[in-house]
Amino acid sequence: MNDEKLNRLAAAYEEVVAKQLRKLKYSVRRLDFQKESARPDFLVSNSSGAQMLCEVKAIFSAGYKSDKGVHVSMLDEKLSNFGVFETKIDRTKIDDCLSDAVRKRMALVKDCPKFARLPLLVAIFFDFFADFLHAYPRTFNEDVSGILTIERDVARIKAFEELSIEEQERRIRNPELTAGSLRTARTLP
Repeated sequence: MNDEKLNRLAAAYEEVVAKQLRKLKYSVRRLDFQKESARPDFLVSNSSGAQMLCEVKAIFSAGYKSDKGVHVSMLDEKLSNFGVFETKIDRTKIDDCLSDAVRKRMALVKDCPKFARLPLLVAIFFDFFADFLHAYPRTFNEDVSGILTIERDVARIKAFEELSIEEQERRIRNPELTAGSLRTARTLP
């Protein structure tokens, strides 16, 4: 998959989260400037002061099928050449995202202890095939206060799910069929 495209999407997802927080009347200040010290993406505040730290993550693939040379991802153009396949639910990528967010929070708190009391919110965007949050336990890393996902195109997703399996496969193999009427990619809440 194209790293440049994945980086652009990750940056766009950060902006989506910041925009949603602003809609909720929070002030959002960027903390992560890609310097030596890792930081959560945002400090989220309101008129009462700092309220939480927020890290945005994206999981773009449900794995790599080495026998087929394809990522299980809507972003891998080679995926459309295959019919039905199965992939096991693997929560490792979610665990890794949460651990990385905690690592960034710990680095920030080490340098700025005043942030130690703030909860950590992790916003995760999933590729359509990588969304295993429904199978994730309700208890998770105790240093993470909450997991946020944002749902997009709810009506389109519902319409897609109502199609026959054959029609779903046809549209997945040929994304142009969905261009004006139905999108299969989603980002979950």
